[in-house]
Amino acid sequence: MKEKVEELKKVVRMHYGSDFVEVEIPEKRILAIATPKETPGAPDPVKEVEHAIENPIGHPGLQALAKKGKKTVILCDDFTRPTPAYKILPTLLNKLNAVGIKDDDIKIIMALGTHRPMTRDEIVRKVGEDVAERVEITNHNWKDEDMLVHLGKTKSGTPVTVNKEVVEADITIGIGYIVPHRVAGYTGGAKIIQPGVCGGDTTGLTHWLSAKFTGEEILGVAENPVRHEMEEVARRVGLDFIVNAILNARGEIVRIFAGDFVKAHRRGAEEAKKIYGVSIPSKARIVLCDSHPYDVDMWQAAKGIYASELAIQDGGIVVFFAPCWEGVAPEHPEVSRFGYRSYRDVEELVRSGEITDLAAAAHLVHVGRVSAEKAEVILYSDGISKSEAYRLNFSYAESPQEAVDRALAKLPNSKVVILKQAGELLPLPPRG
Repeated sequence: MKEKVEELKKVVRMHYGSDFVEVEIPEKRILAIATPKETPGAPDPVKEVEHAIENPIGHPGLQALAKKGKKTVILCDDFTRPTPAYKILPTLLNKLNAVGIKDDDIKIIMALGTHRPMTRDEIVRKVGEDVAERVEITNHNWKDEDMLVHLGKTKSGTPVTVNKEVVEADITIGIGYIVPHRVAGYTGGAKIIQPGVCGGDTTGLTHWLSAKFTGEEILGVAENPVRHEMEEVARRVGLDFIVNAILNARGEIVRIFAGDFVKAHRRGAEEAKKIYGVSIPSKARIVLCDSHPYDVDMWQAAKGIYASELAIQDGGIVVFFAPCWEGVAPEHPEVSRFGYRSYRDVEELVRSGEITDLAAAAHLVHVGRVSAEKAEVILYSDGISKSEAYRLNFSYAESPQEAVDRALAKLPNSKVVILKQAGELLPLPPRG
């Protein structure tokens, strides 16, 4: 009688907030482990920032910009993004001082989009103590009509509603970073204006536009209709200069791209794709992914599911690890109320007037492209309860290993693609 050969298993370590979870998967079931490419950080990040600002792409530079006036706003992305603004802003402020723009002329606005306000401690951690003491800093408030102005509509009819302090400034500069993004193709560039400092009507329509496309048509595609609409909004508002970082998987600055908000952004997107665009042999019946580094709530964490859309086969299972310590989507209660659904279902809810928050509607569709149209999603999360998961139309597991074991048992002999740091990843299966 032959002895049963014990199946070889691989311990897979996945990001889970600032910690990790470990699961065991039979080695023969693993098709690919996709993770951002190992890339060294810049030897001297400060010099990299200086070099980029002094050699802007498609732009005459800060000296020429200073001729527009003195009143300057710097738009900085928020706590949901890993941009090390504290390594960028001191150099930028010093460069502005050198062309005659004093700290008293400068205000930093945290470009929250429709995210919650940042606390003072979060702002200090983001920009650094020195910068927080040097210049005034405020949060954008997308719900405060008194702080918004209306600048007409784009050619396609999107209303341009924006923070009035941005409109009143002589100079507007955006700080951010560039990775693949489900709504705009890539983060960075014009996104610091839209949605960064816009009202809910503008953001709703650009995001709803993105819902009409699949993930394959938008994620990691720099030239797309949503990006172009956001850039038209940014031109109307007046975005004069960007400083966008490319980070490696450890959050270190690799490159800085500064200058014109389109030309510098496209160069940065090319560089970002080299790190975050990762080839996989094929799509798989099972995809295991995390939400890192977008772990705060499901509104952010869902970026991990967006990446899975490019790697999962129809009828498959996505195993999803996301801590979500702030819950589902506190700023967008429609997410919990309606749960993730197909595009057709959400389109009908919008048409009937049951959903009026179009940004929330788009979010429901982006996740629903996977969970309602392609695959079951099994969630493991400390911040979202079983009942909440069910309302979202997810399945739920009490432990990471339980989630994996259920997927493996449901789809025996199926291969597994593992997406690490999936919130920023661009899986690239063969075309066709």
